[in-house]
Amino acid sequence: MLVSVVLLAAASANAQLLVVSQGDARILEYDELDGTFVAPFVAPITTGFAFPGGIAVHPSDGNVYVSSTASGEIWAYDLLTGLVAPPAIATGLLAPTAMTLDATGSNLYFLADIPNGPDTDAALRRLALPGGTVTTVSSDSAASFAGLALEGSHLYVSDSFAGRIVRYSTSGGSGTPIVTGLTSPSGILFPSSTVMLIAETGADRVVEYVESGGTWSFNREILNSATGINGPTGLALGPDGRLSVSGSLSNDVVAVDLTTLASTTLVASGNGLAVAGELEWDGNTLLVASRSNNTVPFFDSNGDPTGVVARGLTAPADAGMATLSNGNVLIGSVGANSVSEIDSQSGGTIRTLPNACPASFTSVFDVATDSAGDVYMTCPPTDGVRRFDSNGTSVPFVAIASGGLGSPRGLVFGPNGNLFVASGSGEILEYQIGTGNFVGAFVDVTGNGGGPIDPYGFVFHQGSLFVTSFFPSEVREFDASTGAYIQTFVSSGAGGLSGPSGLAFGSDGDLYVTSKDDDSVKRFAGDTGTFIENFVSTASGGLDQPFDLIFVPMTPGLPVPSGSLHARALSVLILIACSVRSRRSRGSVTAVRGHSK
Repeated sequence: MLVSVVLLAAASANAQLLVVSQGDARILEYDELDGTFVAPFVAPITTGFAFPGGIAVHPSDGNVYVSSTASGEIWAYDLLTGLVAPPAIATGLLAPTAMTLDATGSNLYFLADIPNGPDTDAALRRLALPGGTVTTVSSDSAASFAGLALEGSHLYVSDSFAGRIVRYSTSGGSGTPIVTGLTSPSGILFPSSTVMLIAETGADRVVEYVESGGTWSFNREILNSATGINGPTGLALGPDGRLSVSGSLSNDVVAVDLTTLASTTLVASGNGLAVAGELEWDGNTLLVASRSNNTVPFFDSNGDPTGVVARGLTAPADAGMATLSNGNVLIGSVGANSVSEIDSQSGGTIRTLPNACPASFTSVFDVATDSAGDVYMTCPPTDGVRRFDSNGTSVPFVAIASGGLGSPRGLVFGPNGNLFVASGSGEILEYQIGTGNFVGAFVDVTGNGGGPIDPYGFVFHQGSLFVTSFFPSEVREFDASTGAYIQTFVSSGAGGLSGPSGLAFGSDGDLYVTSKDDDSVKRFAGDTGTFIENFVSTASGGLDQPFDLIFVPMTPGLPVPSGSLHARALSVLILIACSVRSRRSRGSVTAVRGHSK
């Protein structure tokens, strides 16, 4: 964020400095010890899926296929590298979801609606591989298809609306209902040709039906809500013969012994998953469609996160940052009008909160979190501050123009717990925590006697408040308790400083400030404000219009994934750059660390 309260322990060789490089919409990573460029930490992905609906691992071509529910496409990703293989192998679809492949990998069956006048029909469709010709196997105007399984020459589809399972021939024709009376069924799995497991999502359970004489009958309940599963969706058999079940609402995966019905947590809640959907085993590797964070992460047979095999579209990283109590990073996106939580170790997106600001007027500028972890953002030019409620909906917090707020910029929660906001009116305004009510101008239009300022970023540090003034290009110091003007800490243009916005104190006690006009980060003595050096030299790593920066501790003792540029015990500085890049330079297969989310 443009305001920072991150203070690192002395002699930190376990931190990273993140800086927003707004000109190319990325977050760049720099060595905290000497400012050398390490790697792009976050680079927006502009090619691939949006909200994965289904996944299917090909038996021989080395690809995982992912349906893009939001954009109506199907994409192929290399299982080893995680790289997308453009162009999309199917386009122009309507909300494609569950998928399955036949034994040879020649046909990919999937669910996607088709237009029918002013309405749509639920449809079972087939994509021929590798040519990519799409045909419709069958459709139903009164159904809502959710899950799909192939057994022999038949396709089995769950109709969540009618609460039934319908059987179709792979050659087409109308369907035959074989199970009814279910509550919002989704995933289907055949452990054998005469045994069918169904994820009854609406009832928080998994049930088993068996076939005898052509009739399918209920046999037993495999899993229920007493195990903690919430919204069971995907079903797959693990390499040990146990059933794996994804919880779309509990964001976990549970393993069930089909003999004893004993269940254990395989993937803990939130461990890289957000709205967990379809899942599939590829040998000893478990792949899960993680819908809300737009990824397909993979896990080993113990349920430990191994990496991300496919990433979908991600938002430009071109606004302010903040840190969460778990060490992760929040980044606002002007281009997507959203706020994303980024894993501070891997750079992977954990969740994205959409529609941060009223889209018809503006988009997010800066972000902050309170002690409870709630997310707040400034929304110029609507002249207000908003927050995300428990449902992930953006709601007003500071009323429009409250206390004279205009074109709000940086924001941070101060030592007293209240929210402080930099206003385009040349003030820093204070608002009461919990209510958002105006308290007063902590720094007024006179700069509390120090002269007018143009405030952007600010940080509370050792009893003082340090504020960047874009015009003139300097840093002012105020008393953190009273707001009284103390001094101009960094003089105008010191060391070539031009267009400062973000600032943070490093573990060495020195002050680091972004300099937009010469694409650098400058270092100043933490006790005197004297210029020391260009810590990040001009355009290092492609830095373009640095906007914000923060220091984030790295988690010690965590394994480093092969091929990761994090394979060093160094502190790093990460800059956010604003132009959209199609892929992250560090590679698509990125480790998802197993720390608390």
